[in-house]
Amino acid sequence: MFKRFVLLGLALCLCLLSSTAFAQDNILLYGGNQDIDNIDPATGENYSINAALRSLYDALFIYRGSDTQPHLVESWEVNDDATVWTFSLHDHAVFHDGSPVTAEAVVYSFNRMMAISGPPTWRWETITDENSAQALDARTVQFTLTQPYAPFIGTLPQLFVVNPAIVEANLGDDMGQTYLKENAAGSGPFTQGRWEIGNLYEFNAVEDYWAGWTGDDHLGGFFWIIQRDASTQLNSLLAGETHIADTIAGNDREYIDESDSFVWEQHGGFFTNTLKMNNQGEYTSDLNLRKAVAHAMNYEAMVAAQDVPITILPGPTPANFVGYVDGLAHPAYDLDMAREYLAQTPWPEGGITLDYVYVTEFPREEIPGLILLEGLAEIGIELNMIPMLWPDMVASCATPETGPDIINIYTLPPFLDPDAHLYNQYHSAQWGSFNSCSFYSNARVDELLDAARTIGDAETRQAMYTEAQETIAAEQTSVWMYTEDSGLALNTCVKGFVFSPMYPITVLFQDLWMEGC
Repeated sequence: MFKRFVLLGLALCLCLLSSTAFAQDNILLYGGNQDIDNIDPATGENYSINAALRSLYDALFIYRGSDTQPHLVESWEVNDDATVWTFSLHDHAVFHDGSPVTAEAVVYSFNRMMAISGPPTWRWETITDENSAQALDARTVQFTLTQPYAPFIGTLPQLFVVNPAIVEANLGDDMGQTYLKENAAGSGPFTQGRWEIGNLYEFNAVEDYWAGWTGDDHLGGFFWIIQRDASTQLNSLLAGETHIADTIAGNDREYIDESDSFVWEQHGGFFTNTLKMNNQGEYTSDLNLRKAVAHAMNYEAMVAAQDVPITILPGPTPANFVGYVDGLAHPAYDLDMAREYLAQTPWPEGGITLDYVYVTEFPREEIPGLILLEGLAEIGIELNMIPMLWPDMVASCATPETGPDIINIYTLPPFLDPDAHLYNQYHSAQWGSFNSCSFYSNARVDELLDAARTIGDAETRQAMYTEAQETIAAEQTSVWMYTEDSGLALNTCVKGFVFSPMYPITVLFQDLWMEGC
């Protein structure tokens, strides 16, 4: 443990000793809580990975603020029933090696993603097949869907295009996954520099970036420096050693607000916290036990305990998100009710231990566990608190056998449609991703979620999503906790930041620049 912190401190020193030179070169220093442990577009997806992917690669579309804007795409057409989508690409887009970004590269990237079937592919699994993506010519790519899907464009900011030549040269026996996990093959605004997992990640600007730069200026590059402790992030920012910090404790906001040199960006959104219970687990496969756990959580105490503003969830879907169903039965903190449900299980007096997994040194995930620990102790259940690094948590969600009893997971719908929130969490085909770490399986819910993806009529879709949510809520697949306001602290010399509800704590570095840092 001591060695790990020494190495981390050493890495920080290497950066901070040259902070003045970095400022002169327009290099931004970012204090990040989470590693960038996988930059393969086919398998990597979370807030830190997305920040890297959007820096190293280009996608057909890009989120800027609340807008979905064309990026590699210059123009597009869609047929009347939303099954055939045709995109014309910019003719000057190039990969980092100078080769053109072609329609064939888009097809290659899409087919590779689907063949690997990693976490991002839930967006397309039921609406495409192996023949869906076709290059009509060098600059025209067409997607023929197996069924209508009106929100298709909303999925395309996650379709990052890889350089086929580089992937093929490093194919190995896993379609290039080993290589691309730590090596980029993109066309994005930045290239890789030093890459030290657990310490720091360097991104260098492509001066002649094909898409240009949107701001008055642009970064010369940036370092993503791992700072797992919120107080370290705060102190580094206030000392001028970093320019942005992503998970400073909310109760430290006063230190940011009292200085004219810093700004606190706080926004509501869809950043959702859930305690996912393993529905296939030894204990948590029992519905009555899951209901007992849900009633043992003191939700109002959590509002007071968390250091950021939160809104308690009224069920599986946030009340401010499309497709929300009002009036679903939702458990309140009630220990008598918890005991009633526990009495209907094989362990009526408790006497069992449940594991609770959360991100190491992340109080916002530790606090709900401590509150739940107190409630469960009142009904005779012990909660074993297990801190883990995020990559290890993701790995634990690979199978029901490795999945914890309870795991604290933040999720974020990638586009504004009920499908974006429900499918990847509650469809049984999605097991293996951290989004679906509840390992929920219900044939009727699968049927509803599949069918709703293919129907254009809004009322019919909503009726299906309503039934699905009613079933999910009745089966208490998880303990639905809260949506969290997103907070980001920046030095005022950093310009160009725009909040995006789709990426609440994922910075679009290509739109930033620095003045007087």
